[in-house]
Amino acid sequence: MDVLTVENELRQVVSRLVTQVELATKQGKLDINLALEDALIPILKELFHLPKLHNLNAKQKNFPGIDLGDEFDRVAFQVTATTDLEKIKKTLNVFIEKNYQSNFDELYVLMLVKKQKSYSQLSIDKIIGDVFTFNTNTHVIDPGDILAKASNLRVTAQKRILHEFKLILGEIDGYLALRESTTELPRAYTTNLAPISFPNTVYVAQLTIVKKEVFERARAELGYKGRRSSDMFLCVRLALALEGSQFSAWTFHDGKLFTFSNFDDHTALMSIVDKGSIEELDSNELYDSEYVEYENVFKSLLQGQVREQVKDYCIGFDMFEKQYYFQPEDKEQISRKEKWIGLKAAQRTVFERVESKKEPGKVAHFKHLSFQLTFVKIQDQFHAMIVPSWLYTYNTHRRSRFHDKLVSKQKGLENNQAVRNLTRFVSYFLAQMDAQLGESIKFEQLIQLAPEENPLSSDDNVEEEAEV
Repeated sequence: MDVLTVENELRQVVSRLVTQVELATKQGKLDINLALEDALIPILKELFHLPKLHNLNAKQKNFPGIDLGDEFDRVAFQVTATTDLEKIKKTLNVFIEKNYQSNFDELYVLMLVKKQKSYSQLSIDKIIGDVFTFNTNTHVIDPGDILAKASNLRVTAQKRILHEFKLILGEIDGYLALRESTTELPRAYTTNLAPISFPNTVYVAQLTIVKKEVFERARAELGYKGRRSSDMFLCVRLALALEGSQFSAWTFHDGKLFTFSNFDDHTALMSIVDKGSIEELDSNELYDSEYVEYENVFKSLLQGQVREQVKDYCIGFDMFEKQYYFQPEDKEQISRKEKWIGLKAAQRTVFERVESKKEPGKVAHFKHLSFQLTFVKIQDQFHAMIVPSWLYTYNTHRRSRFHDKLVSKQKGLENNQAVRNLTRFVSYFLAQMDAQLGESIKFEQLIQLAPEENPLSSDDNVEEEAEV
């Protein structure tokens, strides 16, 4: 994916995001900024070089005046869908009243929709005096300013930001869909949100591994050739591999390992933690915590559990693209098809070996159906938001150097119906997985928002397996 393609896609995604926020605002859903605060953090970290940026509500619910902050680099953000001068003045009044200038040197007001052409600096100066510096031309920003800053980054960084914006757009779509009025709709509407259920107990223990020792052993015993990294997730993976385990259903935070699995049932896990520190938590102690970071820990644990569950179904996880993908069931398989039921029984090709047109008999690449899962909590229910895509590899598990161009070409051939069918297929497949009692996640079918008695519209009755 070249620079021009990434920038064009960024503009399209951000434009749609602004439209959706404007729609939510017009409908009176003024709390949409609350739904987006955490989602914006990775983007702002990248653009403003703020590695310690976090949601201030993690420290105190409904933190007054500002939403995000980095106390180390002393920068704060107020996130809002309101664009008038009064909102800025109110924010600054609270900022000074609470003496936040003692912790932050800069404040940005990030508007989720297009800001006004200008704001009265004189009105602002009357509020802040010489206590604080706030320039309306610099410190009032909107999605257009975000795009402008992103355009100055390397294409790899732009790709990361594009990925985050796509996740944000999905969260907005889910937010709006599940807050629609209960008025009967004229046609059926299926979201890409699948309700999930999960274990009630999370096991936690203090890690005992030493990074230096793990990396030295990994080089000697596993042939690991990478550098010693500060990435503790990598360190834990290597520590488990040294014990002969590829177990994925865990996450790490603040020196502790979190898992749905009882440590007594996993020798490898038990070998890297302090046995005396093991404790049990109710799942809701994490996802309902007043600290946002613990909800994020829980979401990370859900991802780890899914990665472990799908292994039995020949589905891998690409760390670079952060997506799951269908693998061949054996090395000789040329094409893999899976049965599913939409409007009728059908088959879906989820993997195929593609031969070179220039050199018949030689493999050009392998094509895998893939999907991303983002876990969101809406109205006291966790959902898996499913976003289908494609992964192209040169050896069934490493990305082809032509991956970006091939994905762009494939998506150019797909219409909304094709994407919806892919989403429904992935949802069906996940829902059919055998969820073992105890530590598994169970997926349900996608949410239907229309009344049950409404028939499907005419365009729903096309052939389910119309592949392109």
